[in-house]
Amino acid sequence: MFCIKNKIESIYLIKNLNLNRFPEKLFRSNCEKDVIEFLNKYPAKYYAIRDKSKNYGLFKLKVLKDDVLLEIKDYKCFTINVSSYNYVDNQLINGEIEILSSGMVYAQFSCDPIATGRPDDPNCIIINTNIFNSNELNKIPGFDYIYDYFVSHGLVDVIVEFALFDTDVGINNEKIIIYELRTDY
Repeated sequence: MFCIKNKIESIYLIKNLNLNRFPEKLFRSNCEKDVIEFLNKYPAKYYAIRDKSKNYGLFKLKVLKDDVLLEIKDYKCFTINVSSYNYVDNQLINGEIEILSSGMVYAQFSCDPIATGRPDDPNCIIINTNIFNSNELNKIPGFDYIYDYFVSHGLVDVIVEFALFDTDVGINNEKIIIYELRTDY
């Protein structure tokens, strides 16, 4: 069982567990040189910028490479990663799922590749069921694959923010990308 108290701990745990992710780096304000180095090391058309200083912070999921330096000016603590928008034609689902050791499954997600998968998104689907309710779980594209991935990586009793693709992506060349892990925040 993990105890994740904030977004920074989530970043480190994802790396320590060697979970699949898009190339990502944590930055603090006034770090333009480091940002440029990251962009050059991981060239892509689009990047995502996420506020890591607070919950529900500002995030920008589709920022052109040439606009990144302008877009980070108001952030104090943030990450930049290669954006899932580079793979929008391959994305099947994005959102978050929590599989509990009790057998309960909580999910909020979207099958629209440009939707956020958050509850305020009109495309968001919310499911609260158990692992034996195949009628509900079949509404989650690739649930068997997701379940196997989560269980094999010890991601039970953890809220996992993720995306599933129909092709291998990310640093480990897998179909699942893990964006964030949460337990206590």
